[in-house]
Amino acid sequence: MKRILRFILMVVFIFYVSLSDAVGQSTGNPADQAGFQFLDRLVGLLVRAVAPGGSSEDLDQDIILLAKELRSALQAKQVDDLFTVRYSRVLSAVRQSALRDPELLYWPMYRFKMVDFIEERTGKMPDWNELLFLVKDHGGSGVGLAMISEAIMSEVVSLHIHLENVNRRPEILKAYMEKSLKNNRPLK
Repeated sequence: MKRILRFILMVVFIFYVSLSDAVGQSTGNPADQAGFQFLDRLVGLLVRAVAPGGSSEDLDQDIILLAKELRSALQAKQVDDLFTVRYSRVLSAVRQSALRDPELLYWPMYRFKMVDFIEERTGKMPDWNELLFLVKDHGGSGVGLAMISEAIMSEVVSLHIHLENVNRRPEILKAYMEKSLKNNRPLK
């Protein structure tokens, strides 16, 4: 178990360092800056959560604070709708992974969504036996940060790429449409 935690801490730290470097190279757009700051804070929160002495109660309060600030940032148009929906989903996954549920009351309601999230972000279907082991034998703490760390960091990277390219989106879509119209000749 300690090896798994060390591995997760190392992976999260590496992503944290690379994300911090990229944030420093980001555009000057204030809307982009808020999004990058949210990503940076999320990764920092994950690093603290997997560190020895991390508390699920502290994690829960930090997630709630991030969610409230995200809503405020959306209202102030500092982040876009797509970023908000996807970031909220990551917050939900992190919260559910750390949720104390010893009686397994919540697990039936979110298990398939969690499995879908893991598969969608990693390209791999998680092993049910491993999931059930984590849920049943470790205090019912959701699927655990260990199980979803790769999926979370994949979404962080994807959101980072989104922020870097959000202003280019219309240009990219236009290029695809022009190419598609040019290559598709009418049927005879």
